[in-house]
Order: sequence, then C-alpha cells, then structure tokens
Amino acid sequence: MNLAALVKALRADGSAAKVLERVSPQTRGVLEMPHGQRWHPGAIAVETWGAIIDTSGAPKLEALNFALTRQSFGPIIRPLVKVALALGGSSPATVLARLDDAIKVATRNVHATWVSQGPQAGSITFEYPIAMPRSDVVEFGWRGAMRFGEELTGKTLHFGAFQILSDRRFLFPVRW
Repeated sequence: MNLAALVKALRADGSAAKVLERVSPQTRGVLEMPHGQRWHPGAIAVETWGAIIDTSGAPKLEALNFALTRQSFGPIIRPLVKVALALGGSSPATVLARLDDAIKVATRNVHATWVSQGPQAGSITFEYPIAMPRSDVVEFGWRGAMRFGEELTGKTLHFGAFQILSDRRFLFPVRW
C-alpha cells in the first residue's frame, strides 16, 4: 500500500521517471507492480527514498512521507489515535508514545520508543533490525511521517538535531 501510494505521488508530480532511473532493476520492478505481493523488503523503500533525495532533495522526501501518511495511513490510524487523544489529552506525546503500534500498519520489525522529557518535549528512537545504509532516508522519511501528528493534535512539532546512535538506531529530540 505504501509503495503504491508513493509511486502514484511520484507520477502525479512528474518525478517518477527520474526516481526509476536511479533504482536497481529489482526495485524498479516492484515499483512498477507494487501490489504484486502483500509485503516487500524494506530495502526497496530505502532505495526508493534514497533516489528521491538524490533527485529532488531531502525536503521532497519529508513532504511525500507526510502526504502519504495522511492519505494512506491516516484513515486507518486516525480513529485509534483519536481515542488515545480523548483519553490521554491532545499532546503530541500521546501520539508519539503510540507510534510503535501505529507503524506496524506500514512496516515490520522497526520499533519506535518514546521517552518523555517534560510536558512539551521528549525523544523518539527508531530501531531497525539491520544496518541502514543511509541516515538521511531515516531522518527525512520519519520527519514527514511524524508531522502527521501535528494534524492530529493541532500542535507544531520542532525537531532537534537528528542523532545517529548506531547504524540501526536513530534518535529525534522533539518539542512543541
């Protein structure tokens, strides 16, 4: 679902051809038929996101992931998050604390851990099962996805310096 929405967005803005030129034949094949299997290896998405950054810049990946999160996953996770916000308050912390459960809709074996650092700040750590070849893909991909929390809570998120803890672990300081 995620890859199909990504390809649709790239075609809509005219950047699909540039991205497809930069990816491997295997990834190109998946992008041309994203519904060919229920799940695809994460390396397909990572390679595609890297090609987006290489051809259009990191802000483009952030904007795309925000739009895709809103359009593709918003309808699925919005009802769950609204209940959590009603019970836990409209703080972005309520959303970020549940991000690990929410991302299971789109990815496997990636974990998100929220640590509160006061009423309007905290950090979220993403941990991958294998080394990530590009930290820029992690940073700008997740920035875009987490920005959906702004829409859900009505509060603007401010990200501190993205931190590479290891080749598998990455941390975002967040405040609002």
